[in-house]
Amino acid sequence: MLNRWRKARVRKTATAARKAAWQADPNAGRRLASHFPDSAWPSVGTVVGGYRPIRDEIDPTPLMETFFCEQARLCLPCVVAPDTPLVFRAYEPGDLLVRGTFNVEEPSGQSPECRPLLILAPLLAFDEAGRRIGYGAGFYDRTIEALRRHHPVTVIGLAYEAQRVKTVPVDRHDVALDWIVTEERAYRGAI
Repeated sequence: MLNRWRKARVRKTATAARKAAWQADPNAGRRLASHFPDSAWPSVGTVVGGYRPIRDEIDPTPLMETFFCEQARLCLPCVVAPDTPLVFRAYEPGDLLVRGTFNVEEPSGQSPECRPLLILAPLLAFDEAGRRIGYGAGFYDRTIEALRRHHPVTVIGLAYEAQRVKTVPVDRHDVALDWIVTEERAYRGAI
């Protein structure tokens, strides 16, 4: 119960910090590529799971387009049902997207499913140990756990520097990130 209260408090503070960071610099996502770790940069053909930004999330689009130009394969997450892992479907810049659950843009159900080797994850708050807090539904935690049963997956959180907190409270089901990349730098997480 204590962690739930702590997480709610961190979410509230981080939401306000993220909103202020977005208002100050809505194009900060353009600087993510310059801080992305070389060791995690996708090679030709690597399947990369990105996301479409909602609200005031840092925009991964320029980074994803860079990966695509370097011949990585892209996919986006789709919510299938509550309390289940996300399904990733193939995506290329310019593809027509549909509004899915939570009004998030995603590929249609006709797009082929993919299993990404690299996932770019949105978040509300992170700490330097690679812990993240999302919106609380656990979609990314379940998805990463399910994918890692099949193959290694590198997970990189994308955020504004303003979303960094001293410590993120965690529960046993929370999955740590391998890296966090902000518009200012990269943090090595739970590698």
